Amino acid sequence: MGIGIGLLFYAVFPPWPDSYWGVVAYVVAAGVPLSAAWLMERPAFWWNLENLRKGEEAETYVGQLVEYALTAEHCAVAHAVTAIAAVGDIDHLVATPAAVWVIETTYRRVPKKSFPAMLERIAANMAAVRQWFPAGTPVRGCLVLAYESEIKRRLYSHGKEQIPVYTRDSLGMLIREIREEARGRQSLDEQVAKDIWKLGRVAEGVIDP
Repeated sequence: MGIGIGLLFYAVFPPWPDSYWGVVAYVVAAGVPLSAAWLMERPAFWWNLENLRKGEEAETYVGQLVEYALTAEHCAVAHAVTAIAAVGDIDHLVATPAAVWVIETTYRRVPKKSFPAMLERIAANMAAVRQWFPAGTPVRGCLVLAYESEIKRRLYSHGKEQIPVYTRDSLGMLIREIREEARGRQSLDEQVAKDIWKLGRVAEGVIDP
């Protein structure tokens, strides 16, 4: 990219390569993409390519497990839901005959200073889901750390919300709970599952909201 921009400078402004400002412009043009590439290769950088890949894999993995668990009628799942989210998107919005789940997924442990913001995000999206569905619809939220195996606590509170945290080793507990609910007695409005399937189709760009 730097060489290409430098050649463009030479074609448009032939005297530039022989001038001081031409050299400065070329160095800056070459430095920007090099700096971006360097940052995206640093493990500590949030937008590191490897981090992005792992994050996408974690969401896909958890989403597939949830879909596999939902084998009963009146169940539904939608991924990357933005239409009704209060903050960002909802990684997995799940309906069972008993409740609606708001599942946030990340591939690694959330930094301590960022954890309150993560809990706030989940709680805010739980509140948004409650407002969107019929009054009295049970809404549960949780956080899945898909690549972690050990954590200090498994249950956190944010306001009135109780938010459990699952890891790679305890994810089976969440899946079993969802599966048991999926096979349980229908207590939610049947329209809830239909609305979540619709939200999933909106998120995939199949239909307009």
